[in-house]
Amino acid sequence: MAKVTGPLMSLDASGTVAKTVVFSKWNGQNYVRHHVIPKNPQTAGQAQSRQYVGATGFGLSFILTKVKDTVNHVGSAGYQAAYMAAPPGQSWISNAVTKILGTDMGTITANLATFAGLAAVAALYETAGGNAGMSDFNLSYGELDPITKGAILYLIAKFAETNLGYAGFAGGADDATAPQLVSFVTYLETTSP
Repeated sequence: MAKVTGPLMSLDASGTVAKTVVFSKWNGQNYVRHHVIPKNPQTAGQAQSRQYVGATGFGLSFILTKVKDTVNHVGSAGYQAAYMAAPPGQSWISNAVTKILGTDMGTITANLATFAGLAAVAALYETAGGNAGMSDFNLSYGELDPITKGAILYLIAKFAETNLGYAGFAGGADDATAPQLVSFVTYLETTSP
């Protein structure tokens, strides 16, 4: 952007000229920029990425909504562990989303594929997610199947196991039992003193 003084032979200017140039002011400073029309093509790839990011954030908000006082970092053991695992300068939820998604969405894609093949264990995750009050996530456009509450809970379980050191699954998150999932949901939502 160009910084300007006395734009258009005047003391001040704002607005668009012929849909090519925009004059504006930011922090009291005049500037000129190229006129840009935002695009939102809603392609299949974009929808898939938004579905993954949305489902991850939606699932992690389940932890956040159970926290009574995030200012003092009081909350569930899961929240406290996620907060402590975040690197300096990054929020816990940003770190968690980054870890769950992985590079080029590789981690979430692999974990969802694994979850699809778990059959009986996947049904336990669906039940535990439903009992905890979670719901499926579906993007409002595109031809994508929703990401189920069980799959979302599984993604959080994999994150907790891999990045937070959660050891409540004796055989790992892929072999979780119903009692272990009840304990995991308690880890996520019960506020610690």
